Amino acid sequence: MSAYATSPKVVTILDDDDDIEDEAFFDIALAKVRELENAREEEVKRKREDNGDCGDLHARRATQTTATTTAMRTTITTVPTPTSKILSSGGSSARGTERSNVQDFIEYLQTRPQCVATTWTQRRGEDCKTPSGFAMDPTLGAVLARCGVTKLYSHQSAAIKAARAGRSVVVSTPTASGKSMCYVIPIFEALMDEKSKQSKALLMFPLKALANDQMKKMRHIVEQAQKLKTEIDEMKISAEHYAGIDVNRLQRLASVKLAVCDGDTDVEVKAEIKKHGTQIILTNPDSLHHAMLPAHRSWGKKFWGCLKYIVLDEAHTHTGVSGSHVANVLRRLLRVCASWNTAVRPEFICTSATISNPVAHVRRLTTRTPVCVDNSGAPSGEKAFLLWQPPKVDAVGGPERRSPYAEAADIVANLVQRNIRCLVFVSSRTSAETLARDAKRVLGKLSGGMGMELAKRVDCYRAGYQQAERRELESRLQRGAINALVCTSALEMGIDVGSLDATVHVGVPETASAMWQQAGRAGRRQGASVAVVIANEKPLDHYYCTRPNELFARQSEEALVDPYNSAILELHLPCAAKEVALDLRGNDAVLFTASQDDSPMRSDGARLSANFKAPLHIAIKRALGTASSTRTCLFNKATKTIECLPTTYPHRSVMLRGVQGGEPWKLIDTAGKLIEEVAGYRAMARLYAGCVFIARRGQFLIHRLEHEKRVAHASSYEKLETTATRERTDVTAMEPDPDQGVPDILKKRVTDVRVCLGDVHVSETVLGFVVNDHRTAKTIREELWRTPVVAAEYRTRAVWFDLPEECVRRVAVESLREATIGVANMCGGLVSSIAMCDSNDVAASTYLPNALSGNASARVFLYDTTPGGIGLAETIFDNIEELWRRALKAIETCQCAQGCPSCIQAGRRGREAGFKKSDAKTVLDGLLGTWLHY
Repeated sequence: MSAYATSPKVVTILDDDDDIEDEAFFDIALAKVRELENAREEEVKRKREDNGDCGDLHARRATQTTATTTAMRTTITTVPTPTSKILSSGGSSARGTERSNVQDFIEYLQTRPQCVATTWTQRRGEDCKTPSGFAMDPTLGAVLARCGVTKLYSHQSAAIKAARAGRSVVVSTPTASGKSMCYVIPIFEALMDEKSKQSKALLMFPLKALANDQMKKMRHIVEQAQKLKTEIDEMKISAEHYAGIDVNRLQRLASVKLAVCDGDTDVEVKAEIKKHGTQIILTNPDSLHHAMLPAHRSWGKKFWGCLKYIVLDEAHTHTGVSGSHVANVLRRLLRVCASWNTAVRPEFICTSATISNPVAHVRRLTTRTPVCVDNSGAPSGEKAFLLWQPPKVDAVGGPERRSPYAEAADIVANLVQRNIRCLVFVSSRTSAETLARDAKRVLGKLSGGMGMELAKRVDCYRAGYQQAERRELESRLQRGAINALVCTSALEMGIDVGSLDATVHVGVPETASAMWQQAGRAGRRQGASVAVVIANEKPLDHYYCTRPNELFARQSEEALVDPYNSAILELHLPCAAKEVALDLRGNDAVLFTASQDDSPMRSDGARLSANFKAPLHIAIKRALGTASSTRTCLFNKATKTIECLPTTYPHRSVMLRGVQGGEPWKLIDTAGKLIEEVAGYRAMARLYAGCVFIARRGQFLIHRLEHEKRVAHASSYEKLETTATRERTDVTAMEPDPDQGVPDILKKRVTDVRVCLGDVHVSETVLGFVVNDHRTAKTIREELWRTPVVAAEYRTRAVWFDLPEECVRRVAVESLREATIGVANMCGGLVSSIAMCDSNDVAASTYLPNALSGNASARVFLYDTTPGGIGLAETIFDNIEELWRRALKAIETCQCAQGCPSCIQAGRRGREAGFKKSDAKTVLDGLLGTWLHY
């Protein structure tokens, strides 16, 4: 048996992904694999025992849902059996060796004291069942087979069947489950149909790289159709090989014209795209808003009047303010289509990561109620999730934890040395550049001359790069020239980065959806992979470090979007009127008014007074001009329609990312060479004299600004420093005003505290900046400007509560301000644990009118940073007691003495909380009424 099991034939079978038909032979091979793996385990165990290591990893991981008694180390679930790991790998022996590197890496990390917890997701087999009555088009099937697509998963065939039936569809399945086939096949089938030969399709992706990636794949299908047609015409293949193929349908597929049309597309190329009647256009919402819809007449009826499918890829990314903007762009798109052909009704095919409300989310985005396909039939390998907490180090003032970025740099360097390809997710552009630089520095110190070569295999990918830089990076990724790519959340989407086996997350992803989506970028469908989540010094991260079971058990959250936000409607209605005059007597009023099914929480009739004016009413009134708004539209008495002023071009002032700021700034070096372009709205926070700017080319110090030219001048800077702005935020509760769309304040009593929900006015002012040491995060110096600059003013939704009188009496007057700020920091930092948002979506502020008097009072605001709000304040209002409880528990379990960034010193106002940890706990005790139990 031993000789038979190790024969070349056996090795071939074990490394091949094809089905094994000889069951007896399979049993013999499987028995040998078990024998060899058991021998390997015994050898590993013996070596560890010889070395005095009593922690047998395999024995420890072989028990279901094991938990240790220490607070800092928990193994939550078992590791799958070694046999399943060997049989799940596919491909060459090199791939098998690489997967073994992953196993060794996981075992190495689990021996480290920083490993707080480990959990494994189980391997899932494929499901290729098809729904009743489903059959693949034989012609398209033959072409796809030449592209390597020989079968469809169950979710793909279910989505295709629904799209064929003329229904809108949302496919909400994990990363790498083949969601693109759910729209590629229906689109090509429609274009192959003679009756629909004029059909068009518009595909929208959140990133240009995604559009370019999908363009290559779709073009490859067309090219294979052309080759097959040529082979048939020249009789190079026999009849039985193309039986069932319809040559006419094949010809139409081979003739399909498709193109990317976005901000990187030259004017001449766009003209050619329109001239030749391109049938498939790949773009993004920004280009649709800024270019295609305003110029819809140049595209004409042959495109808009024949649009059959609209694809919205990565629909889950369209949330918050940007999602609310996109929802209005899609409504304008439907209006333009109807203006060219009233009979046209394009349907949507949307793809999404796993969220808890895919149907409601797509309905709010598109106005269509879709068929939901959320049961994936794609196979997946097992994945290890490791929660990693940086160790404590001695520092002035007591022990602190090592920087999570320093930990990440070491882990990334370890992965690169082991030839394990990975993505590294960080929260900001600056962090991405900094971590990539630090990982290169760690690798560069390796001896033997290999360090510098390995350092070249680490790079960074983020917004702000020039087109040539992006294309070069994407090319290096796909050909495997990069082992570790540090990026922001952009790459949690499905850009083809080749085969990956690991992800590293600096900071606990603030939503379960983001965590699973990011981690899903790594792992072959039949192999093992690893995700290392490195805790940051934030309340949310500390909360989960003490409750790892909750982290790994988190369910996907709801995606929140509010298309009927009056502030956003006010921006889009003039754009809509510019494209096609608004007629509120018909469908336009329906498009821009919430229905009962998709009303966001803030428009719930049960929560608003009877005299509250609909957001559409408020937005139209302001567009026509009021004492507090500029007129952008006029009412045409003859046509009874609302038109945009002919001298106004409203599209320019609407940025779909939710921010305004005009033309970008240019950052140039001392030689006058462009370093990077910075979006106008980012300039205040990223470009100022004294700012340390980290770019792909290196680190620069900004010396001066030319405001008229929007140019910043900088020189190379070698010191390991970072800078951040100092800001002040003022929040004021607004009185109800039906004419201005300000609803009544909603109030409730929680324990002995009155909690309010209503509209507030927010004013953000930049006061100056602070310089920090990158290695220690200690403040080096602070510079305050003589004239503070107002960065933003807007109206939004907020929750606020006053501290009970007993709280105020129990806290010393001189400590009340810091204690209140500490509570606000804690609550703001933990909102992500109860709502689908990140830390920038909700902010906290405090109001202490008489902090130094004997009768001090204090108020805490938690407000939605999206102008007008998108429902986050309502979620906080409904869960405020649980938020207080989590904040109290986080303070009680934090091991610091007086306060640290993991508790009261979290966020932008961290240092303002001082060291009043015990007083902040007293306030939270008072909010929850726990004194009653003392």
